[in-house]
Amino acid sequence: MDIANLSYQNKIYHNTHVSKSNVNFCGQAGIEKLGKDIYVGTRNFLIQETAFFREPEVLEFVKGYIATTLKHKPEINIIDGACSKGYETYTLAMMLDKASQKINITGFDLGEEAIKEANNRKFVIKKLIINSERDEYYKMGYAAFNDDYLAFAPKETLQGKEAEYQTMFNDFFEEIPNDKEKHSLSECIKSIIFKGLIPQFETKCFRPKPAVTDKCRFVQGDILKLDEIVPPHNADVLLFRNALYHLTTKEGGSGFKISLPQEYVNMVVKKVVEQVDNSLNKNGLFVIGQHQSDHTSPVKDILYKELTKRNFIPAFTNQYDSIVTVWEKN
Repeated sequence: MDIANLSYQNKIYHNTHVSKSNVNFCGQAGIEKLGKDIYVGTRNFLIQETAFFREPEVLEFVKGYIATTLKHKPEINIIDGACSKGYETYTLAMMLDKASQKINITGFDLGEEAIKEANNRKFVIKKLIINSERDEYYKMGYAAFNDDYLAFAPKETLQGKEAEYQTMFNDFFEEIPNDKEKHSLSECIKSIIFKGLIPQFETKCFRPKPAVTDKCRFVQGDILKLDEIVPPHNADVLLFRNALYHLTTKEGGSGFKISLPQEYVNMVVKKVVEQVDNSLNKNGLFVIGQHQSDHTSPVKDILYKELTKRNFIPAFTNQYDSIVTVWEKN
């Protein structure tokens, strides 16, 4: 993890070391089946991807913005949408633990099982076990969000942000002795049949220390019905990172995503922006994330247009891809 030329003052991140695609990472990924099709019959399951300290340059910007632009506010309300199992929600709590203001963080996700796991407050960190040249090659795809250093790397081997983040993690979390990640029967069978062909991981489980268990709360909710979770103009930061593509695509054959009709995409994105605008305070931040699918047509065009129409301005730009990942509400 090497964060270069990061500044919340010039609001530009010169991306030189983080993977351009920012898709693969050594974190948690799961699939949750939904009881019914939520988005006009287009989806019947959710793919949930999460990790600690994911896209750290974006989170560092949010941290700096709170410490400067929002420093006059005694209390900061943060809403973390599409929070999955809570890894990224707790990352915000760790990074803002020393803030001068009181920080309130609510994570929400459409998945009922994901929220149950978040409220269970057990977190898994994986480490890829390398047994061959193929595994070495496979590991290259994990460079962007590899969070196994938090649990497996000796402290003396770390420096810079990795050392800082590991210290934060150790202050917040304690390992659960002799607790391993649970797998379904089908996952166990697949692991046995394809042993040697699929990557193998070592895992450790952690829980928040008793003194910090009240830092985050989790509720089930839908970004399209955000007003049921957040009172009007109550949020100072609202994150919906790398999740818009879930609303604007459907699953095709072999897991490929297929874009939905432009009319439908326009309707969904407009609704998201309307809900975000109604929820945020003046000078509040809307954080989208760096996933390419959230910044390519047809999503990008309508998203940027609707945000601009509602007096949002670009606050943080990934210069490598020239995409706006954070918007400020004027």
